Amino acid sequence: MSQRRRLPNSLRWRAVGWMEMGLSQADAARRLNVSRSVVQRLWDQYQSEDSVSRRPVPGRPRATTPAEDRFLALSARRRRTTTVPADHFQASGRRISATTVRNRLHNAGLYARRPVVCVPLNGRQRRNRLCWAREHVSWTQQQWASVLFSQTSPDLQWRVIQGVY
Repeated sequence: MSQRRRLPNSLRWRAVGWMEMGLSQADAARRLNVSRSVVQRLWDQYQSEDSVSRRPVPGRPRATTPAEDRFLALSARRRRTTTVPADHFQASGRRISATTVRNRLHNAGLYARRPVVCVPLNGRQRRNRLCWAREHVSWTQQQWASVLFSQTSPDLQWRVIQGVY
């Protein structure tokens, strides 16, 4: 997508002056290095409103530019644990809200979620698992051959049944 370049008011008035002197719209467009349709819209605006200044546009201005949006996504990908609003403030000197950052990252396909691969354990469950692992760390293949793992409890805890032959 091409970048839009706004003509300053001085060049807008210069184009109108050239056309009032008899220069064609195409020649004025060539001198300003813009397309002929830009000059044609300027001329139409001048004839209808007697002004060439930019019209006010509805809506709130965006908090970030497209380049800043790319920077937000890049910094979020590079350092996953960073606070992106702080990075943006450090880089640009302007504060943006967490909601703005979230929306920009969603537009870039980044979401604040961690895929769950297991049931979260509390402290007691972690200690029990660690104790069990330490007891069985030196087991041989033959000892492990006589163990059957079974998921029998309703809260998804695994039980070990030993002595199965």
